Amino acid sequence: MHNKFSMLHFPLASTLMLASVIANAETIRPEGLSSLQELRLIDSNDARSQRLLITDRNGTTVVNSDKALPRIKNDYSPDSYDGYMADLIAERQGKVSVTDLQGERYTLLSPAAQAGDYLVLTTREDGNGAYNFNLKFRYDSAAKSLDLTQILLNENNTECEHSLLSTYVIDKQHLVFTSIADFDGSRAFGKLKDLRFEHQTSGAASEKLMLQTESDNFNAALQAYKAGDRKELKTLVSYFIAGEGDYACESGKYIVEKYYFPKKVSWSNDLGFLFEQAGYYQEAVELLKHITLKHPDRVVAYLNLADAYWGLGKKELAQKAYNRYHENMIEAGKQRRIPERVQSRK
Repeated sequence: MHNKFSMLHFPLASTLMLASVIANAETIRPEGLSSLQELRLIDSNDARSQRLLITDRNGTTVVNSDKALPRIKNDYSPDSYDGYMADLIAERQGKVSVTDLQGERYTLLSPAAQAGDYLVLTTREDGNGAYNFNLKFRYDSAAKSLDLTQILLNENNTECEHSLLSTYVIDKQHLVFTSIADFDGSRAFGKLKDLRFEHQTSGAASEKLMLQTESDNFNAALQAYKAGDRKELKTLVSYFIAGEGDYACESGKYIVEKYYFPKKVSWSNDLGFLFEQAGYYQEAVELLKHITLKHPDRVVAYLNLADAYWGLGKKELAQKAYNRYHENMIEAGKQRRIPERVQSRK
């Protein structure tokens, strides 16, 4: 079988150059794709970039770009280069896959996400142990284009364990590029670094996505609690704890960032409750204290926080939280629903 180069003739210099290019080509053919077939990364003559080639199942080239994958000199280490890693993946409806700094892939819930074939560009930056971006381009088979649909910011735990802490959806309007056809990797890379700084400092709330495993573990733990299975509850809740034994992470260094969801406060409050019920009192305090700070009208959170303080033996702090809960319930005319333990502990 002939490849596309077999029928062409080149002068000697061009032939040597071509041989070098082919020798440094990388081909990726993921399974599960419906329209696309393969992605090729080719070292170009210009040391400042790689050429990105993507073909569909008919062998038609749908992407041929030398701007998408630049080699960007690192600001602090001139001998190293930053840029992107490229991959093709098939996504399911309502779910997205992300790759974090350690190369671990996770599935997250994203109701707006559409099923289909995607090109994913993942940022890589020498010396950056805190975050990366995943840029998702969805393939439109009718237009034969790969359109930018999501910018995902992954934050990793820099204090311990280094696992994925959280993933945020960044407004794609912040980038001027709408598809891989007009995507300039060098310009985008600098803008993405600015966007991460703005995310940290502006206080603007970006949508935070939940891991599929977190959602599944939570539902299973809640069922164990309702069934009165304390042993199973403790086992399932332990999956939310970072590290184990001597390598366990301090709860104050990750609990809020990982498990507080501004748009799913009920979920976060219920997880705090499950922490307390499973005996993870400090984790419960960290999460519930933050919820009462951000949502002072969340009455039940004060009760859960008080119970967690009580479990830690911090009775003075528990009494303050019980009193706040008691006052709010009285104001709401719900005094009959106040648990008996509140009266004896406040």
